[in-house]
Amino acid sequence: MKQYSFTVVITTYNRPDYLLESLKGALNQTVKPKEILVIDDYSSKDYQDVLDQFDRSTFQYIKLKQPSGANVARNTGLELATGDVIAFLDDDDVWDNDYLEQHLAELQTADAVTCGFRFLETPDKTRINPIINITQEVIKNGNKFCGMSGMTCKAELAKKLKFDVELKNSQDWDFFVRITLEGATFVNIPKPIYHYRRGHVSISTEVKSMPIEKVYPRLKAFKKHKAFLGSHAYSERVSEQVLSFIGDKSNKLQWIWVSIKEAGLVATWNALIMRRLMPKLLGKSKLP
Repeated sequence: MKQYSFTVVITTYNRPDYLLESLKGALNQTVKPKEILVIDDYSSKDYQDVLDQFDRSTFQYIKLKQPSGANVARNTGLELATGDVIAFLDDDDVWDNDYLEQHLAELQTADAVTCGFRFLETPDKTRINPIINITQEVIKNGNKFCGMSGMTCKAELAKKLKFDVELKNSQDWDFFVRITLEGATFVNIPKPIYHYRRGHVSISTEVKSMPIEKVYPRLKAFKKHKAFLGSHAYSERVSEQVLSFIGDKSNKLQWIWVSIKEAGLVATWNALIMRRLMPKLLGKSKLP
């Protein structure tokens, strides 16, 4: 087996207590990384107490000069990385001890690898995609695999692609799409080998209370890849994004109208049927 060296890029922002757990997991791997880069996106919280709990020779801590977002932080890690493979990790997730070992086995024949995960708060609940080979057709349906904490990529490819700093969401899907467009071999490990944390302030909780005008920047990734998706898949993805958490919205009809304008009536109807909301809305007033 070829022993590729790993650079672990951990991005963190104002969560030193979570970094404590994620960094421990990265350091306790059965396959030891060549280097661990902790990229702090200009946190206002003090990390010193957490950092002092580790041997500082085992990782580098880099604090950005201003808040720049997760993609800038990841790109900073890419620029500094010297390993053969980049392993990405968000500060709120925790790897199993053999996470890198299992990815290494797949990287013998693959350029990039994803995997399944457990929910940290309820480890008996898992998210596993049975698909092994991630192709262009597969990824058109969205990222049904994992976030960046479950992803490794050979450094040459990752450094070539980088992360799109203009995107505020769907950064992982955009990165995955561009991997497939490169013709790279992209595979999935269909079992849970890390813990994904939920139940804290996250993108999901922000979307639930997001004002309607902020949905438009969230469509940017889909518009970027509209030609790749094709009209049908594009409309489905846009309606899915606009109508996510529609059940939690007080102004449901306004959100539905945005979906109709951006994705069309058919995609909107299908999305509402999937969420079992249409029967509740049929008797309400006309859309604005």
